[in-house]
Amino acid sequence: MHKHVSKHLKKTVKYINILILLLIFSCSNNKTKSNDEKNVIPNIDTLRYSYNGFNNGLKLDLLSNGTFINEDYLFGCTGGGERKKVFGTYKMDSVNLKLIPNKVEFTEYPMDMESKPITTNVNYGIDSLKIKTEFQIVSWENKKYLLSDFYDFGWSLDKENDYIRFADYLNSGLEPKSSGRYLATEIKDTIKTEFDLKQIPEKWQSYFLKEPVSAKIRKIKKITDPKDIENISWLIELDKGKKDRMNNRLTLETKDGDFFIEVDSVLTNRSFGKYYMPDFTTEKYPIGTELRTKWE
Repeated sequence: MHKHVSKHLKKTVKYINILILLLIFSCSNNKTKSNDEKNVIPNIDTLRYSYNGFNNGLKLDLLSNGTFINEDYLFGCTGGGERKKVFGTYKMDSVNLKLIPNKVEFTEYPMDMESKPITTNVNYGIDSLKIKTEFQIVSWENKKYLLSDFYDFGWSLDKENDYIRFADYLNSGLEPKSSGRYLATEIKDTIKTEFDLKQIPEKWQSYFLKEPVSAKIRKIKKITDPKDIENISWLIELDKGKKDRMNNRLTLETKDGDFFIEVDSVLTNRSFGKYYMPDFTTEKYPIGTELRTKWE
């Protein structure tokens, strides 16, 4: 399994419960682009921050005339979906960005693809249509990120924010190659550097690992569903715990990237996670196998 593919698979497993819900909107990237180009303001330079996911995405366009367009969309090939556009003005310096919304355009796409979408235009202020409005600008290598400390649920069942999501991707080695559900933009080529943690507010720095966490398999327990004997998983116990900086947001993998677990329970000197893939064998991954959050 290719290393890059494996890392993305880890995040897919982490958010599998939410992605299952998204299946009702599955696989139509074409519709995400429909009715989109009409609203682009011509002859005005635009700075775009974005996130592109599985039939969903975020886009924030900052125009040189001091206005912005913020877009959040979710679509599916079986029909159905929605697109929310928020318009307003903004203030920005080298560190902070503040959006000042005033209008919302909300479009619902019916499950019946033959029916026309319904668009509603309202003044900004309805709770269900509100957006994040205050961001810190964080730079690293060839990217700039907009991070907000506003708590939400995103694609995880846990309450989190952009700083926590960004830390997860950085800790696992996904950043700066790819980004999670937070806004980012690429800039011109730059030299590779270590991430400057001083950019992050002190209250969020504890989520960031200063160096990779390493642990070894201590015990393996096979778990079979009594109602379905073919439904098998493995409970993996690792030899590191809270005192070794382990927490239940970490994902650890073997050096080849083919085996990984997500930590879901942590004690002082040990931690636990489950593995669900059918290719697992104790011969290939015996007691003592080393896993890390990131291999250099």
